[in-house]
Amino acid sequence: MAGVSGRFPRERLVPGWDVDALAAAAVVVVGVGALGNEVAKNLALAGVGRLVLCDPDTVEPGNLSRSVLFRPGDAGRPKVAAASDALRALSAGLRVAARPYELRHGVGLGELAEADAVVGCLDTLRARMRLLGRCALVEAPLVDGATGPWEGEVRLRLSTEEPCYGCSLTAHQRGVGDSPWSCRDLGNGPLGAAIGTTALVAAWMTQAVLGLLLGRTPSYRLLRIDAPSGRSGPVLLTRDPHCPHHRPLDAPPRRLPFSHEVTIRQFLSALPPDAEPQSWVDFPVRTRCPSCGDYAEPAPERPAETASIVECPGCGQRCRLRRTVRLRTAPGSAPLAGLGVARGEILPVRDPGGKFTWYQLKA
Repeated sequence: MAGVSGRFPRERLVPGWDVDALAAAAVVVVGVGALGNEVAKNLALAGVGRLVLCDPDTVEPGNLSRSVLFRPGDAGRPKVAAASDALRALSAGLRVAARPYELRHGVGLGELAEADAVVGCLDTLRARMRLLGRCALVEAPLVDGATGPWEGEVRLRLSTEEPCYGCSLTAHQRGVGDSPWSCRDLGNGPLGAAIGTTALVAAWMTQAVLGLLLGRTPSYRLLRIDAPSGRSGPVLLTRDPHCPHHRPLDAPPRRLPFSHEVTIRQFLSALPPDAEPQSWVDFPVRTRCPSCGDYAEPAPERPAETASIVECPGCGQRCRLRRTVRLRTAPGSAPLAGLGVARGEILPVRDPGGKFTWYQLKA
């Protein structure tokens, strides 16, 4: 990074601080709201060399009171775009990749596997469980944070052998819908946190990430923070044998020489002829209209993220498109990216005997 040698004179006095190690590190930040703003800002100032920001939302006026990277003129812009611009201004030479998509469309498993740390700054239980599960597939080190009105938690899961946040939940809680929860993802109290609580939790999360990057791994795996009492402390977790988030891929992936921009036809040409490749997320495909028998087609824009109700070109009736994860059912000219496949994704490919092989796209 340009200017690294002269930018961190005080940090070089900190025992164990390694400017070069931080400059070479890559961190994925999932969720760029208030908590993600604070963590990303801290990592940029600390000298982390590359950040990948993933969030599908846009900036709203209500974000401005807690989000240091957003300005009034950013209203309506993707959060990741606004945050990227601000971060580059904070840290010259910082490389930022903006992904304005939901996690499974924005960051592939290969990118998670190759990151030095993954940071979760999400506000729904379902999104947290999804990130936890994807990190488990590739043994990606995860630092997850959550805030409540006056409290917060920091959760680390560095190996699938360890107990995780999912172990602290019931099977019902692990399968809840996508609605916001409070810090502990339990109870029905008021939601949200002011900037003080957000900054406090973000500071602990930053320390945890920097510890991972500098070889000073925290001893705790769950830290509970209570601002009114001035207390914070670790909480012991127990591994739940029924928690599903401890199952990494059973074999290393085979690397492909192309990215998610290739077409289905090009992708299939690299696989055995009887292989059945699948996506992690279902997508709509052409469907016969029940009224007239004509075929209704998915909208040309990113099909995996659009509604499945379209108008039949033959009779004008509204048709519900079928959805599938079978990539062979998509048109040969369709790019993988257009079906919602993320860059650097690791895709499951099933052989006729039911065994899966994993194929990784270039990031």
